[in-house]
This record gives sequence, C-alpha cells and structure tokens, in this order.
Amino acid sequence: MAEENKTETASNSYQRRIFITLGLYSLVAVLVSLFWSGSLLNLFLILAALAIFLYSLFSPLIGFFILLTFRTAFDYLGSETELFNVFGLSINFTFLLGIILIVLTGIELIRKKAKFSKISLFYPWLLFLIINIILSFFSFDKSASLINFFRLFSFFSAFVFGYLVFDNAKKLTNLAKVIIFSAIIPTVVAWEQLFNGTGFYDGTRWRLDGTFTHPNMLALYLVLVICLTLFVALNLRKKSVMRIPYIFLSIFFVIPLVFTYTRVAWLALAFILFVVGVYRFRKLLLISIIAVLLAYLLVPSFQDRISTLASVGVADSSSWRLDLWNDMIVYIKASPWFGYGPGTASVFLEKNIPRLLTETEPHNDYLRIWLESGIFALLSYLWIFIDYLKRFRLGFKQETRPRLKMLILFLGLFTVAILGASLTDNILKDSVMQWGFWSLSGGIFAVIKILPKKKEPL
Repeated sequence: MAEENKTETASNSYQRRIFITLGLYSLVAVLVSLFWSGSLLNLFLILAALAIFLYSLFSPLIGFFILLTFRTAFDYLGSETELFNVFGLSINFTFLLGIILIVLTGIELIRKKAKFSKISLFYPWLLFLIINIILSFFSFDKSASLINFFRLFSFFSAFVFGYLVFDNAKKLTNLAKVIIFSAIIPTVVAWEQLFNGTGFYDGTRWRLDGTFTHPNMLALYLVLVICLTLFVALNLRKKSVMRIPYIFLSIFFVIPLVFTYTRVAWLALAFILFVVGVYRFRKLLLISIIAVLLAYLLVPSFQDRISTLASVGVADSSSWRLDLWNDMIVYIKASPWFGYGPGTASVFLEKNIPRLLTETEPHNDYLRIWLESGIFALLSYLWIFIDYLKRFRLGFKQETRPRLKMLILFLGLFTVAILGASLTDNILKDSVMQWGFWSLSGGIFAVIKILPKKKEPL
C-alpha cells in the first residue's frame, strides 16, 4: 500500500510539473506574441524552439527525435533567417537548435552523474574544442569563430547525448529509424524540385538540394540515410513484409541522390555498397552494379558527371578546386601553426582571392582546419577519427550480436567515406548529417560496451 501511494504521489507530481510548464509556456507565448514586431515565421520558429526544449526536459529521447526532425526540415530556412541579434551575434533557428542540444546534453550529464573521462573519444574532442575556443579570441572575425565553435560543440554534444540516452539496442534502433524518417521531408522537397526543374543551379544544370543549403549537403546526408535504410531492410527476415517499405524507401532516397549530381556522394555510396556486398550481401552488390549501369546508359547528365571523374577539364569543378587549394596552401605556409581564425575560411578566401565570386568554401576540410586553426587543430581533428576507427574496429571484431555488428560495419564504412569526401568537400558544414552521424556513433559506443544478453535483438 505504501509503495502504491508513493508511486501515485510521484505520478501526480509529474503531471503537476507538466501542467505548470504548459501554463508558463502559454503565458510566455502570449506575451511574446503581443509585443512581437517581426515576421510571423520568426515568431513561429522561436516558439517552436522553446516548445522543443521544454518537451525535451520531460522526455529527452523523444525531444531529441523532434529536434533532429526540425533541424533537418529547416536547414536552409533556419540558416538563412535571423531571429534576433545578441551583442552583434546573429541568432538563427539552426543556431538556436544547436544551443538547445548543448543544454540538453549538459542536463543529461547532471541527471546521470556521468563522468566525461569515461566517455569514448572525450580527450581527442576536448583537445580539438579547446584549441578552437582559444584561437577564437585571436580571430580576425570573432563572430564567425564563435558560431563555428558552437557548431563543433553541437557535434560533440550530439555524440555525448547519443552515448548517454541511446544506451541500449532498442533505443539505438529507434534512433536509426528516426534518422531515416526525418529525411522524408527534405526528400519530398527534392522530388518536387525534380518534377518542376528547380533547386540549385550551378551554371550548367539544376541540382536537387531539398531543404538544405547546398546539394552536396543533401547528398552526403542521403548516403547516411540510405545506409541505415538498407541496414534495417537487410536485417529483417527475408519473407518479412516489413522489408517492402524499407526497399521502397531506399529507392525513394537513391533517385534524388542521383540528381544532386554530387560525385563524391556517389562514390561514397558505391564504396559502402561494394564492401558490404563483398562481405555478405552478394545480391545487393549485383543490384547496385546493374542500377549504376542503367543510370549511366539512361541519364546523360549522370554519364557526363561520371566521365569527368577521369579527367580534369578547364571548366570542371575539379580544376577550380585544384587552383583554390594551391592558393590556400600559400596562405597556410604563411601561418601554419595557428591559422587565421576558426570558422573564417570563407570570409578569408573572399577577401584574399578576388577571382572567387560566389563560391568561397575551401572544399577540403583538412585544408580548411589548417588554414583556420593551424596544424595542432588539424592533428587533434585527425586524432578524433583515428581513435574512432580504432574503437570501431575492435568493437566489430568482438561484437557477437549479428545486427549490431552489421550496423557497426555500415557506420564504420560511412566514416571512412566521409573522411575521403572531406578531401574534396565541406563535410564540416553539413550540420544535419553530423548530428545524425555523431548521435548514432555515441549510441553505438555505449551499446558495444555492454555485454550482450542472451538473444538480445537490435
């Protein structure tokens, strides 16, 4: 009886906190609405961010799912629209969601009394973040450096949050599925662009970008989503009807990926499918080869982009990148130890390379970090992934649960793929992909530390 009363009291207290929170939120929403003089869209985004934060306090797991879905759906709009300005720092919706994730991670650390030192990759990440925040004070554009630091900190927070919250096989599976279904909104927008002939015009063709700021960002995110979709489909029973929707989802994601015309993403997916196919799924390898051949024969623009992989033309983006990297190396040599300021590459290149008109991103994350923050920051960044792949390799060798082993393989291959893609693209700018990748990685590191129970499914 005493135990029942205690449970009932706890339940009543929880409900009371919910009602009080809803009441306070409603009051704040009304007051903000009455005195708000900006656009209705900005008002909606601010109130949505506040609602997500408050809901996450009661249900961190579901709150993170909502946070991830909103971050995916509002990548372009949220990045381009300023909500308000604080001490000269422009606050947009995506920045606000990043701050929410950082705060929620801090709350989870306090709740679970977790020790940072016991979290995988803590020391490499700590060194990388410390170097970036210190150098931010000496940057020629402190605002850009501060925004860059919070973006990187949000990636680390996604990893820690995944480590703390998605700490069992069921939660990890749910996270993978949420990442898959959060991609539906931007992919629907991409399909609409495909039918209407819109999107991102690169001077030659229309490229799909969905809700993202650039086709390359959508493409790498879709590669991660396709990997997870195939992982779920391939690990269901062969005769299971649940395989059918995931197979259709794979096609639903692959076609827009083709029309992003992002060659590095094509190569990344081809690499992953080839290794997984050779390792275990021969039919997947055969289907992938046939699909690529058909696309090459039936889609002239796909054929053109593939053919340029083997040659560097004057008008091709590969040639443009090589010229840009040569220019960057000259400036890197002038300040190799500490760079010019974290997060300032695009501003720096625009000021110092006059021929760059609209595209000022480095298209090489390693040169970006070296230019911005110096050699020590670059080495600490590489340390993160060396430690990451070392732990993943050990986890793959020791893991006895087949489905988790396959997930480790997929994500490990994706990690190698994005490290390769970082040689020619701006992977660090793809915050949506980074959130999904690091939260999933954190969950995997948490789960592989737990001894598997008998017949524990993933």
